[in-house]
Amino acid sequence: RMSGVGVVGRYVSRSWSSRGGAGHHGSPRHHPPPPQRPSSPWKIPAFFRRKFEIAQIRDVTFREPRYLDLFDPSVSVVRDPKLDQPQPASKSRARSIFSRFLSAIASTKVIIGCSIILVVLVVVIVTLASTSHGPFFSPDPRIQHPHVTTVTTCGLVQGIVQDGAYVFRGLPYAVPPVGKLRFRPAQLQTSLNDCWTGTYVANVTQPCWSYDSQGAVVEGSEDCLLIDVFTPQLGYDTPLPVIVYIGGASLGSDTLRPWLLSKAASVVRSKGVVILAPQVRRGLLGFFPHPKLAASTYPHTAGNQGVSDLLTALNWVQHNVEHFGGDPEQVTLLGHQAGAAMAWPLVSSPQGHRLIQSAWLTGAVPLHPEIPWREADPELVESLNCSTIMCLESIPARTAMDAPPLEWRRPHGHPWLLADGVIVPFFPSMPQVPLMIGSTEQAAANNLLSWQERLGTSHQQLVDAVVDGLRLNELNYGQPVWSGSPQYSGINWPSSLGNQDTWSKEPGHNKGRWPQPPRNNERGSELNSFVTGSSEAETALEWYSDLKDDSWLLLTTLVSDATVTCPTLSTATRLSRTLSRAHPTGTEDVPVYAYVSRHARVSRAGAVADGLSDIESILGVFQPRDEKDVQYARTIQDLFFFFVNYGSPDWHSATPAHLGVYTINGVTNVERSRLQCEHWANASQFFRRF
Repeated sequence: RMSGVGVVGRYVSRSWSSRGGAGHHGSPRHHPPPPQRPSSPWKIPAFFRRKFEIAQIRDVTFREPRYLDLFDPSVSVVRDPKLDQPQPASKSRARSIFSRFLSAIASTKVIIGCSIILVVLVVVIVTLASTSHGPFFSPDPRIQHPHVTTVTTCGLVQGIVQDGAYVFRGLPYAVPPVGKLRFRPAQLQTSLNDCWTGTYVANVTQPCWSYDSQGAVVEGSEDCLLIDVFTPQLGYDTPLPVIVYIGGASLGSDTLRPWLLSKAASVVRSKGVVILAPQVRRGLLGFFPHPKLAASTYPHTAGNQGVSDLLTALNWVQHNVEHFGGDPEQVTLLGHQAGAAMAWPLVSSPQGHRLIQSAWLTGAVPLHPEIPWREADPELVESLNCSTIMCLESIPARTAMDAPPLEWRRPHGHPWLLADGVIVPFFPSMPQVPLMIGSTEQAAANNLLSWQERLGTSHQQLVDAVVDGLRLNELNYGQPVWSGSPQYSGINWPSSLGNQDTWSKEPGHNKGRWPQPPRNNERGSELNSFVTGSSEAETALEWYSDLKDDSWLLLTTLVSDATVTCPTLSTATRLSRTLSRAHPTGTEDVPVYAYVSRHARVSRAGAVADGLSDIESILGVFQPRDEKDVQYARTIQDLFFFFVNYGSPDWHSATPAHLGVYTINGVTNVERSRLQCEHWANASQFFRRF
């Protein structure tokens, strides 16, 4: 203030009295100071304060100041001398900038804090909604714990919630093969008459008729074309990779199926896949090539009814798997032992390869059946003693299953698979999808259990065991899949296959290898002496002399190499080499890979890599005893599910079979080849056929 005058911005307002008063004409410095009153909290709006730098107007008459008072001629305005003094402008400016900076930080913190709170709330709500089964947190009406409902092309189906996944057991995927449809190829449900009304309760799977390990009939149901589905989700937004599993120790038996699928719900939940396991007809009801059946159908063919079941199941998967959260365009066919034998023709057939995107086959040599249905063994065809279609359709199921001789019903008897010309082509062809073919190092161990306790330390007992082990496939005595058979004589094979003479006659070419097998016309006179001779067994034992300290390991490795492992690897090598020559740039769309599982686990077959260790690990039922077992199971699972997702066993440069073999133990390595297999290059008569 200056002489009692109120300061207003850059101006000083002087007091006044009423108009014409004495104080109006006097000098401002002689005016008495105006009465004071408490300062008013009223301020000019910020717009005017910035524009005119007006802070406050005080009035001696105790009325509210007005903005227009600045322009009233009765009010004397003088300049405040303090305005001429230097002002700390820089300090005010720095303070202003600092204040704005603090305000900006405060605003950012508020925004970040609100965002974090919002994200936390969303996560909590989603978690509660996914874990709770109440009506508020379960918006999907299909899930009513412990039941779950979805739809198929034939109507609604109800499953159960198990181990955090959704399980549907025993879903019909084809018309029941009974009555006039017995011994006929499977048929999809294409009519409302083939479906059900209401909701189908899918909580049990009725097994098919089959045989046990001794060839005895195991009772089942003819209406058994059912499929089990294991899925972690039912949504359509993010479809998952699909695995179709088919197995069996033989084409007449699949007794291990319930055990192998017992942990499938946990596997799909942890790996993010959908697993489907169809049942197929087995034994005589699934592989009966009777000429009366062929005469009543067109095209005229018979046999391989079980393979038609698998093909129909793959078609059902294409039409329905999306309702179970699966991707119909990412289907992997997983075949084990007899299942691999059935799957192999479909991998290359025009009907089958369009339904899958990749295949993993283990425990069986990928051999195309050599015998056409017209040349089926009369002993099998005539075993049923039926000469009319009516008889074939009406004979009791047990009578039909009992009809074949015992050597057909045992797991290692005659092969059931034939070339029918429709489902299984007469002539083999190259695979049309990425393929992984593999085996365990002692795949035949479970078939040699009768010798496990009898070996002892006697060398002669070991020789007898080798002879017996190689005689397991004596009835399958034949020629290699790629050459020789009369029905294949007209095929124009790729040069990598057709020009390779498996039975080379060059002098010295077969040194260190199994002797050349007799031709078909020499079989009658030489078969017995060739297969059962102890001298050949002695020679084979010398090849595996590094295992002589463990007779059981030597026996199982030798027999496995001769019957499963080496023919599997050699076939994979030939297929891969042919494809690589067809695509010399290395950009082939149909790669073929091979693996051997070497991990020895303790089981009823001893401490060996038996024929079930790989499939048990993949399906989650492998029972580890130590950390090495745990590491092995994790390694082969990682390899398999990577292949399922990407069609390749490796991220970068996967090794095709003609360049190396994946060996699986605690870790995965690649070896150039298996040296022991060179000894069995000519031993095609020992290849196990199903």
